[in-house]
Amino acid sequence: MTYRARGRSIFEVVVAVAFVVFLVGFITVLCIGNYFRAKRAQERQRQRRMAKLASAGNAQYSSDPSYAGSYEAPQPSGGVSA
Repeated sequence: MTYRARGRSIFEVVVAVAFVVFLVGFITVLCIGNYFRAKRAQERQRQRRMAKLASAGNAQYSSDPSYAGSYEAPQPSGGVSA
């Protein structure tokens, strides 16, 4: 069964195909745009998380005046030595 048998002209078929192509293209552009927007948002969130972790790590030692930015192992205070 062809479109002619259903009473549709070639013009109507072309208009219908053009409309479907437009809809598919429009939805594709929206999806691609949303993907890149979400990718940028994810990167911004990662940057905020890293900055928050870095500032939380620095704040832990900022109130200790003896902290000089290096680590020294604790000295044994007696007992059995190895």
